[in-house]
This record gives sequence, C-alpha cells and structure tokens, in this order.
Amino acid sequence: MNTFHLDIITPISCKTYDNVSYLRVPALDGLLGIKANHANAIIALDVGEVKVEINGQTLYFATSGGYTDIQSKGVQLLLESIEKANTIDKNRAKQSLDKAQKRIQDKSMNLIRAQHSLMRAKNRLSIINKK
Repeated sequence: MNTFHLDIITPISCKTYDNVSYLRVPALDGLLGIKANHANAIIALDVGEVKVEINGQTLYFATSGGYTDIQSKGVQLLLESIEKANTIDKNRAKQSLDKAQKRIQDKSMNLIRAQHSLMRAKNRLSIINKK
C-alpha cells in the first residue's frame, strides 16, 4: 500500500484524510517527509508549513507547532493550531505581523513571546497564496 491515513487533531477540531501519499511537516530540526511505511516515531514540530498530498491534490496548512505520531496504521498530527492556506485571513495575518513587530520594539514586552508571534504571522503570510 502506497498511501496512509492521517488525523490532524487540535484542541478544537479533528480532521481525517485517507489515501495520503506524502506528508511534509516542520520538525524542530528541519522539514520531515513522510510516506507510507515510514518508521514509527514521535517527533516535535515547530511553526511552519504542513504539506499533504492526497489523491493527486496538494493541500497546504500553517501550523504553530505540536507533535507527529507516526505508526504503521497511520499518522496523527497533534497540533496547537492549523489553518488551511485558502482560509487564512490576509488582513488579520498582516495585523498580527505589525503587532508582533511593535512588541519586539517595546522593551517592556516579553521578547521571546513577541518573536514567536512574529514567526507565526510570517508563516501564515507565506502560506496564504498556496492552493
């Protein structure tokens, strides 16, 4: 079998995809490609792009991180959040970017938190035009 089952689980939703031929996720140390019969693993994920190839179609998502659990029966993405590329609100993403940039300049704000917000906003904007 050259395909696998994928569950994308967040605190507010669960999406299921069958017949996935390829999955690419943003692992903490770089991009990770997953095909059917991949070795079992649990891997931490970073802010970035999730790419899913299914039935000849490619889907793109923005994620803010989480974990992937790869098993012989399929893959589960356990994520803080996920947004499909064509559902990201461009104006809201730009506002988030501007807000994060201002927070980085404000010395009274938590710099690490502001930088993480900036990364998420940039990620959402980079994925927004992918279909």
